[in-house]
Amino acid sequence: MIPMLSPSDMTSMIVRLLTRHRSHGRTVRPASRRLISRTTVVGAIALTMGCSGLLTVTDPTLVQDSDLANAAGANARRLGVVSQFDASISTAFGQIALFTDERMYDTQFPLSVTVNQLLDTRDTAAFQTYYAGSNDPILGPLTRILSSSSVALPGIRADAPANVRNEYVAHLYALRGFAIVQMAETLCPGFPINDIRDGAPYYSMPFSTDSAFRYAVATLDTALAAGHDSTRFLNLARVLKGRALTDLGEWALAAQAVAEVPTDFTYQTDEGYGIPFDGSTFPRQPQAVGNRDGGAGLPFASANDPRVPSVFVQMRIHRTADTVSDSLHKQLKYESNQSPVTVASGVEARLIEAEAALNANDPTTWLTKLNELRDVAIAPVMPHLVDPGSATRVDTMFKERAFWLYLTGHRLGDMRRLIHKYNRAVNTVYPSGTHPLGIPYGPATSIPFIFSNASQYNPHITKGCAPE
Repeated sequence: MIPMLSPSDMTSMIVRLLTRHRSHGRTVRPASRRLISRTTVVGAIALTMGCSGLLTVTDPTLVQDSDLANAAGANARRLGVVSQFDASISTAFGQIALFTDERMYDTQFPLSVTVNQLLDTRDTAAFQTYYAGSNDPILGPLTRILSSSSVALPGIRADAPANVRNEYVAHLYALRGFAIVQMAETLCPGFPINDIRDGAPYYSMPFSTDSAFRYAVATLDTALAAGHDSTRFLNLARVLKGRALTDLGEWALAAQAVAEVPTDFTYQTDEGYGIPFDGSTFPRQPQAVGNRDGGAGLPFASANDPRVPSVFVQMRIHRTADTVSDSLHKQLKYESNQSPVTVASGVEARLIEAEAALNANDPTTWLTKLNELRDVAIAPVMPHLVDPGSATRVDTMFKERAFWLYLTGHRLGDMRRLIHKYNRAVNTVYPSGTHPLGIPYGPATSIPFIFSNASQYNPHITKGCAPE
């Protein structure tokens, strides 16, 4: 709720906003397709868990729920959640990229410890201390997707026009599913999934990684049940469900979940949400394209793969004996830090099917799926893969996923799956040894939730990260 001049002014504002927003799918009015500012009334609908008395404001100078009790208000509620979703991507994806082998960090100021250094070296104890007393950079934004959608859904069910009501509901449950999947893939076990229920904060018990994936699947099933003819949001939910089932090692079910998703499907964030991949930190504190990071990392830069376009910028400030890894490249996948990011796609659907075929001992279908993408998902087409043999098919599978899904928040879930579902040793998957800054890489395989923050608001969170 935010200050306003009058209810009539509020209604006019909502209508103006809706004519400026580019929605993710079929819209109520053709004009409602452009970007909405995150600072507008729509974003204000997305209340955080720290609030109390969420629906008890009585000040007549504030926007009341009754002011949104109409078709335009129902769409404004939905777009408020979309705004929270878009905003959540920036920090989460950036930190995942640094924590994994997708991005490498260097600095001209070796004595100046930054969160980038803590992530790149996987120093999770110092990461906890760094964020102590402040908002959790990953759990917080993802939780706000849940809380804002919980606030929005009753009004949408009550006031959205019948021809789009189920579509709106499916959209929000799909975004809720994304938030839970991303938590499960990114955070160490033991994190809460807080929410709002009946207008009041709801504090969950700690979740294990697998129980969070199960919760995500159930949430996405709700989206699929509500979606009916909303193809775009159904495909979003299908890909996300396939992603969660893949993480659970239920590959056959995952393939079934994505079977209807066309290869050319994409679901992206809106433009203008500050994805931190533009390389503007060069030259003093560069975040560069990963290149055999810590020995085990993939050669994202030196492979010269068209799926990870990059350009050489400089050599490492802190040199090692490895001249390949010392060569720092700026990514060119995103034109600027305002570029939209693909969150779910038909490309991912085919990769899910390929991994399912691999685990069904069907290398022919596995290779066909991978080569299909090289034929149709990039231009010019890429040369076909040949079967490398059973000993290295898993390596090929995860390299293909890493290059197709580069900088889209998937890599940490993949690396953890290599350990937990394919029994790989940590030092063969994660960067290890000594970082070029002279700091040992830590042993963590997931990013911690900020215990001091979570325990302050949730009485059920009495411990930090549980064992993986």
